Amino acid sequence: MTGNYWLRFSSAGTLVVSFIGLQTQELDIRPVMKVVLKSDEEVLDEVVVVAYGTQKRASITGAVSSVSAGQIEKRPVTNVTSALEGTTTGVQVNSTYGEPGNGSNSIRIRGFGSINGTNEPLIVVDGVPYEGSLNEINTNDIESMSVLKDASSAALYGNKAANGVILITTRNGKGSKPSLNLDIRQGMYTRGIPEYDRLGINDWMETMWKGYQRYYMVDEGMDAASAAAAVNQTLMSNVIKSNIFDKGNTELFTEDGKFLGNVLPGYNDLDWNDALERTGYRQEYNLSGAAAGEKYDLFASGSYLNEKGYVISSDFERFSGRLKANFTPNKWFKSGINLSASSSEGNYANEANGTYYINPFYSARMMAPVYPYYAHDAEGNVVMDENGNPTYNLGQQYLSNRHVVYELENDINRMYTNTMQGQIYATISFLNDFQFTAKGNLFNSNMKQKNYNNPVCGDGAGNNGRLTQYYQRVKDYTLSQELFWAHHFNKHTVDVLLAHEARSYYESLDYTAKANMKMTGDNTELSNFSETTYSEGSTIEYNTESYLARARYNYDDKYYFDASFRRDGSSRFHPDHRWGNFWSVGGSWMISKEKFMEDVTWVDDLKLRASYGEVGNDAGVDYYAYMALYNSDTNAGLGAYYKNQLMNEDLKWETTTSFDIAVEARLFDRWNISFDYFDKRSRDLLFNVYNPLSAGATDLWGIGSADATAMSSMAKNIGSVSNRGIEIATDVDVIRTKDWNWNIGMNLTWLKNEIIELPDGEDILNGVQMFSEGHSIYEFYMYQYAGVDQMNGRALYEIDPTKVESAKAAGYHVNINGTDYTYNTTYARKDWSGTALPTVYGSISTSVSYKDLTLSILGTYSLGGKTYDTTYASLMSSSVASPNALHTDVLNAWQSVPAGMTEDSPNRVDPNGIPRFDLSSQDAYSQGSCDRWLQNSSYFILKNINLNYNLPKRWVTKLGLGGISVYGSIENAFTITSLKGMNPQYSFNGTMDNTFVTARVYTLGVNLKF
Repeated sequence: MTGNYWLRFSSAGTLVVSFIGLQTQELDIRPVMKVVLKSDEEVLDEVVVVAYGTQKRASITGAVSSVSAGQIEKRPVTNVTSALEGTTTGVQVNSTYGEPGNGSNSIRIRGFGSINGTNEPLIVVDGVPYEGSLNEINTNDIESMSVLKDASSAALYGNKAANGVILITTRNGKGSKPSLNLDIRQGMYTRGIPEYDRLGINDWMETMWKGYQRYYMVDEGMDAASAAAAVNQTLMSNVIKSNIFDKGNTELFTEDGKFLGNVLPGYNDLDWNDALERTGYRQEYNLSGAAAGEKYDLFASGSYLNEKGYVISSDFERFSGRLKANFTPNKWFKSGINLSASSSEGNYANEANGTYYINPFYSARMMAPVYPYYAHDAEGNVVMDENGNPTYNLGQQYLSNRHVVYELENDINRMYTNTMQGQIYATISFLNDFQFTAKGNLFNSNMKQKNYNNPVCGDGAGNNGRLTQYYQRVKDYTLSQELFWAHHFNKHTVDVLLAHEARSYYESLDYTAKANMKMTGDNTELSNFSETTYSEGSTIEYNTESYLARARYNYDDKYYFDASFRRDGSSRFHPDHRWGNFWSVGGSWMISKEKFMEDVTWVDDLKLRASYGEVGNDAGVDYYAYMALYNSDTNAGLGAYYKNQLMNEDLKWETTTSFDIAVEARLFDRWNISFDYFDKRSRDLLFNVYNPLSAGATDLWGIGSADATAMSSMAKNIGSVSNRGIEIATDVDVIRTKDWNWNIGMNLTWLKNEIIELPDGEDILNGVQMFSEGHSIYEFYMYQYAGVDQMNGRALYEIDPTKVESAKAAGYHVNINGTDYTYNTTYARKDWSGTALPTVYGSISTSVSYKDLTLSILGTYSLGGKTYDTTYASLMSSSVASPNALHTDVLNAWQSVPAGMTEDSPNRVDPNGIPRFDLSSQDAYSQGSCDRWLQNSSYFILKNINLNYNLPKRWVTKLGLGGISVYGSIENAFTITSLKGMNPQYSFNGTMDNTFVTARVYTLGVNLKF
C-alpha cells in the first residue's frame, strides 16, 4: 500500500508512522520525507481472522488464538496443523505419527465433548469447510491459522463447531511491486523416540533357560535338577530353534544355566531394525510470486515435496500449485478467484499397527536377538543369490513362515491422490455502508489405493498373490450469499452480517480384490489376476443448509458487544428433527482506555472479556443415522440383505454450551499475559441402547462391534460431559535494544473432564477403562496389582471380597499376615486407577536475536495422566511356542526367597517387585492385565530449534535481490518420558501401539527474495 500525504506542524519535532502489520517508526520531521515500513509479524496479531471476516484483536469477545506465517515457516511439517502444537493454549495435538504423508493428526480443543462421536475440530480453509487431507495443502501458501475455542467465536459455524474450529487462511498478493520468493529445504529423517531397552543375546539366553526350567518344574512336575538337565537337552531344539552359536544344541549351558556359546562370525544381521530402518531424506522446493496494485492483487505458487521416511517402503511425493487473485475495477465492485491443485503419491505401511506380522515395528521390537534376517549356511556365512546379493531367511518355523523385511520390499502399499479446489466470489458495495458477496467453492478429490501381496511370502502366499484396489471420489461444493452492513458515527461503530449457505457433499467408493497371479513378475495390475474374491461399492450424499446472522457494536474502542445466530439443517437427521438453532453473545471492555487508568503508566493494555453460547456436532452420527439400513451380501451366488441399523427418527446432534471469561494485559511495554477460564458442557451425547430382540437384531456379523453380539441396538441422545479449565499464557521481552532482543514465553492449560450423565446412570465398561458419572471419559478401571509374593515370586492381586471362596477352591488364594490376595486376576478386585488425561499441558518458548541472527526454541510438556503400555507388558514375558525379545527390566525380576524371609514376614509382599520370569502355565497369571502396566504419561519434548540468519542488506543488494536468509532447524530434538521407548503422545485415551513414532527432522534451507 502506498500513499502521499501533506501535513502541517506547528513546530519541528518527531513524526510517528504506524500501520497494522508493520513496524512503527519514529522519525525527525523534515520538509520532504520518504517512509518505508517493514513487516512486523508480532504486530500482525492485531488483526485476526475470525468466522466470516477479520477483527482487531482488541475487539474480539471470544477465545481466539492465532498462528502467523512466520511461526509456521519455522517448522518442517507436511501437515500444517502440526505447527499448532505448543503455540496456543487449550489445544492438544498428537502429531507424533512419523510416517511421511500421513495426515492423521489428532487435535483436541478444550477437552473432549463426545464419548462415542468425533472430537475433532472443524477445519475451514479460506472460509469453506475442508474435507480433504491437509497434507495436500502447501504450508508455504498459508498466511495464518486461527483457533476458535469457544461458542462466541465459533457459533457462526453452528452444528459443526462443538469441538472448536481451525481457520486456515492462504496468502494474498501484497507489496508495492512484484516480488518472487524461492525457498529450498533439505533435511534428514531419523527416529525421534528410541526403542525400548531389550536384553542382549547372553542375558536373553540365560533368562529363557530359567523360564524353561520353570516349565519343566511346574507343568512336567520335575525337581530343579531334573528340569535343568531337560532344559539343556531341549531348549534350543524345541523352543529357540535357531542355533547361531559355536556349540551344539545340548552344549550351550552349564548345569546351572550359565550360557557358554559365542555367536558365529557371519551373524551380523540379528538386529532387525538395521534392515527395516534407515536415515530418511526430506526435500522441499517452494516458488511463489506476488504483486499488488491499487486495483488488484495476485499470488501464485508452485511446490515440490519429497519425503523418504525412516522405515523402508515409506515415502511421500507431492506437487502442488495455487493461484489467488483479487480485482477491484472500481470502488463498488470487487471479485476474485482462488485455485489450488495437488497431486501426490506415496508408499505407506498398510498394517503398521497392532500385532500383524507385516508390522515392521511389532516384528522388529518383539524379535528375539537370536534370529537372523538373512539365510546362513552351516558355518554362519550369509547365503548369496546368483547376483551376489544376500538372500532372506524365508520359510522358517520360528518366524511363522513370514518375513517382514522381504514382504515390505516385495509387497506394494501405495496411495495416489489428486485434488483440485476452486473458489470464486464477487462483492458489490452500495448505499455507502452495504456490501453483498456471493461465493462459490468446489472441492474435488480422486484417490486410488493399491495393496499387493507377493505370492512367495506373507498374506499372498496362500493364494498365489493377491491384489486389492480401492477408489474414492469426492465432490464437495458450497454456495453462500452474504450481506454486510457497517456504519460509524461519532464514537459508535456497528456492523451486521446476514448470510445463507448451502453445502453438498458426494462421495463414491469402489473396492475390488483379486487373487491368483497369471504370471509372476512386475505386472501387478488387476488384469494379471484370475480370481475375483471381492467387489463392492457405495455412495454417500450429505447436504446442509444454513442461515446465519451476526451483529457487532463498538463504543469508542472501549466497549464491545457481539451476538450471533445460526440455524442449521442437516441431512443426517430425520426431517422432523433436521433443524437446530445455535447462538452466542459476548462482550469485552478495554479497561486500559478508561480515564481512571491514565496515570497507571505501567499498564499499556488491559482487557476483560466474557462470552456464552451454544454450538452443535452433527458429525457424531453417520450420514444416514436416522434411517433403517441393510447390509448386502452374497451366499452361494444368491444375494441377500440383513438389517444393521434400526430407524431412529428422534436422533439429533450433540450440543455444546460454552462459557468463557478472560483477562488480557500488556504491562511495562514488554510483558503480555492472559488468564482464561472456560466451562464447556456437552449434552445429548450419543450412546447405543439395547432393545428387545423383537425389534430386530442389528449385529449378526460383528458389524457394530469387534465381535458379533446378535443384539438389537439403537443410538440415542443420552448423556452429558463437562470440560472445565484455566488457560494462562505469558511472554516477556527480557532484552529489547537496537541490536539485541530476547523474548521468553510460556503457556499452560489445566483441564478437568467429567462425565455428568450416562444412560440410566449406569456405568459402561470400555476395555481397561470405564465410563462412569463423576469420572473422566478416559479413566482406567483395572485389576489392582499388589506386588510380588517373595516366598515364590508370583504376582499378587488384591482379591475381590465376593470371590474369596471361589479363589480358595481353585487354588489361587493366599492369606498373608491377615490380608487376602489372589494369584489370578479372575478373582481380583477392580478399582479406579487414574486417568489418561493430563493435569496440565503447555509449552515453553524463547527467541533470541542479535542484529540479523535469530535463535528460537520451542518445548512442549504435559504433566500427569497415565498410559497403559501393552508394548512394555509384552516385553516382560515370553512363551515356549513363540519366543520373543525381553525388556531389560526382566533382569530385576524375583530370583529366589530373600535371606531371612518367612511366610509371616511383614515385608513378604514387595509392592514394587517384578514377578519371576516364567515359561510355565503360571506365567499367564503373573502377566495379567492390571494397573501394573500403567506408566506416568508426563513428558517434555524439545519440539523445535530454529536458527535463522538474514544476510546484510548491503551484500544482498549487490546481487540484485531483496533478501537472502539461511536457516537450520531440528524438529523433535528429544523426548523425555518416564519409560524409554514409550510414546505418551500416541493417543489421548492412554493406549499404546506398535507403530510409527515421532520423526526427528534435521533441515537446512535458504530463502531468496527477488
